[in-house]
Amino acid sequence: MDIQQKILNSLKCVFTLVTIYTMIYVYKCNAPNLGQPLQYNCSSNSISSIHPINQTKVLIGIFSTTEKFMRRKMIRETYLQHKPSNLDYKFIIAAPAPNEILLNEMGLYNDIMVLDMPQENMNKGKTFEFFRSVAERQEYRDLDFVLKADDDAYLRLDRIKYDLAHTVRNMTYWGYLVGNTFMAGQCYGLSMDLVRWVANSSISKKYKFGHEDSQLQKWFQWSNINHQVKYEVRNCRIHDHVNSRSVYAREIDTNSSMVVHGLKKDHFFMTVHYALT
Repeated sequence: MDIQQKILNSLKCVFTLVTIYTMIYVYKCNAPNLGQPLQYNCSSNSISSIHPINQTKVLIGIFSTTEKFMRRKMIRETYLQHKPSNLDYKFIIAAPAPNEILLNEMGLYNDIMVLDMPQENMNKGKTFEFFRSVAERQEYRDLDFVLKADDDAYLRLDRIKYDLAHTVRNMTYWGYLVGNTFMAGQCYGLSMDLVRWVANSSISKKYKFGHEDSQLQKWFQWSNINHQVKYEVRNCRIHDHVNSRSVYAREIDTNSSMVVHGLKKDHFFMTVHYALT
């Protein structure tokens, strides 16, 4: 084998190794933190008895898509009818050029936040853009918490209000803890200081693509602030609907269920509405 052939083979080996390393790196940056739900004891399912400092101000971003008008209508006519005065909400839609139907809906209800993103994809940076937009808007500067919720989840807003009124308000990460790592995406929240951190962190800006719920917790890890974050675990009150057959599913507790997820079918959504009202 001549020298030229040896050099060529060496270059091929280097190229192969670089390709493999790059694929592993990309996977680690974008793969979900897989994990089973915590074995959480719900026999003592009570909120701390500490008194709230003041009325908590909360914004809930309900992630939706342009074409899901009927689901937004259903949400407006069910749990949003019981919205406490200190909780605000917006339907979050990625649409750089809203169509006429969406523009009419926006004018009629004034409850849609449009993100200027090239495509509607949960894992293409939508969560980062949502938190960034909230952090930049003056009307939200006095918020205590920002929650992200799926539109196939039913929310008992009065219970969320009471829970957050008894929750610490700085460096707080609130939700259903999966595998002792991240808060599941059906409904989780950040205190406003963490929202501002997400909006300004070079790590979150650089790695905004990926499975949106687990990616959020990776930002804390990769930025070495995870030890400062206060994990507020609500695994007894946030869960999937029993018919979803997921590992996070269980029967509704009419006295304590706060978020019920996995309600893609309208009749399941309405069944939960009647059970929790």
